Amino acid sequence: MRSWTVVALLVVAVLAALALNYVLLYRVAYVLAFVLLVGYIWSRANIRWLEVERTTSTTRAQVGERLVERITVRNTGPLPKPWVEVHDLSDLPGHHLSQAFGLLSGGHRAWRAETVCRQRGKFSLGPIVVRTSDPFGLFPRELSLGEPQTLVVYPRVVQFREFELPGGELSGEVRTRRRTHQVTPVAAGVRDYQPGDSYNRIHWPTTARLGRLAVKEFELDPLSDVWILLDLQAAVQAGLGPESTEEYGVTLAGSVAKALLDRNWSVGLIAFGQTHEVVPTDRGVRQLLKILETLAVVRALGRVPLAEQILMESARFGRNITLVVITPSGSDAWVESLSLQVQRGVRPVVVLLDATSFGGYHSPLMPLGALAAAGIPAHIVRRGDPLDLVFAARTAGAG
Repeated sequence: MRSWTVVALLVVAVLAALALNYVLLYRVAYVLAFVLLVGYIWSRANIRWLEVERTTSTTRAQVGERLVERITVRNTGPLPKPWVEVHDLSDLPGHHLSQAFGLLSGGHRAWRAETVCRQRGKFSLGPIVVRTSDPFGLFPRELSLGEPQTLVVYPRVVQFREFELPGGELSGEVRTRRRTHQVTPVAAGVRDYQPGDSYNRIHWPTTARLGRLAVKEFELDPLSDVWILLDLQAAVQAGLGPESTEEYGVTLAGSVAKALLDRNWSVGLIAFGQTHEVVPTDRGVRQLLKILETLAVVRALGRVPLAEQILMESARFGRNITLVVITPSGSDAWVESLSLQVQRGVRPVVVLLDATSFGGYHSPLMPLGALAAAGIPAHIVRRGDPLDLVFAARTAGAG
C-alpha cells in the first residue's frame, strides 16, 4: 500500500532529522505527515459523500430481447473526487456497466448500458462496488452498494406456421369436469360472492333475485390435457451453445407450450435435467410463465434414459392424454415404452432431434423406423432447420 510507504518515509525522515538535526529533513517530515493526514480525511469523506442510483428496465426477459440499465453516481460532498471506479458484479453474459471517472463537488455522472440477452437462465444484476481515493492515491476505499437483483431470461419461442396435434376431445360420457378460477366458455353455475372475486364475474340477474352478490363459476372445457416431455439425458445430447440439441429442445418445448396455451389447452411440462422438474397441467398466461421459467434454468445433465422417464411418469398419462416427446435419443428402446402408453389410450407425438446434424454420433434412423412401425407420428428436426415449420410435415407414422 502506498500509505505504508509514505509512513515508512516519514519515520525515516523523523529519525534522520533527530539524528542529524537538519532543518530540511524536519520540513520533509512535516510535508509527509500533512499528506498522510489530508489523504486519510479526504478518502473517508469521499466514500461517505457518494450516492449511486441504478434502474433496470425489467427483471424478466427473453432470449433476443434487450436489457437496459441506467447508472447515476453523485458526489454529494464539498470535496471533488479525482478518481471514482464503478464495478458491476452482474454475471449476465455481455453485460458491462463498469466505468472510471472523476467528479467535481456536487457533480454527477450518468450512463446507460444495453445488453442483448443471448443466453437463457437466472442471472444476478449487481451489486455495484464503488472504489475511490484521496488525490494522492494513498488511502483507496471500497463500498458495495445495493442488493443483487435476479434477472430471469426465458428461452426463445417460435410461432408455428402449421400446428396440429392428435385431438384429445373426450366424449360427453367420460369427460371430467373441473372447476377453475379462469373464465372459460363452459359455465358451471353460480355461487355467493367471496372476497377476491372479480367484479366482471358477478351474475347480476341472480344477484337481483337473491338480494346478495352472486358470481358465475366456470369449468374447464372438454379438451384433454397435454404433457410435454423434454428429454435432457446428458448422454444423448450433441452440439454446443445455441446450436445444440439442448437449446433446440428447450426452444421447441416452450414453443409447443405457447401454441397450445394460446388455444386454451391445458398443458404441463416434465423435464429430467439436473433435477426432476414437473409443472402440473394448467391453462392461461400464468401457466406459460411457469413453464418458461422452468425451461430457463433446466440443463441437459440428466442420467435417466428416456424409456425410464416415460415409464416413471406414466401414472400422469390418462386415457386421451396427448404426450409430446422431444428427444435427441438415437435408441429405439424408448419407443416400446411409448407404445405401451398408446395401448392405455395416450396419444403421443414425437419431435426427434437429429443428433448427427449437431455433431453427435447417434443417428435417428432406428427410432424413426420403430415409430413408423408403431404408427406414432413423428417430426424430425436438424440443425439449422426453421423451427416454425417443424409441424408442417410428418416424418413417421403418417398413416
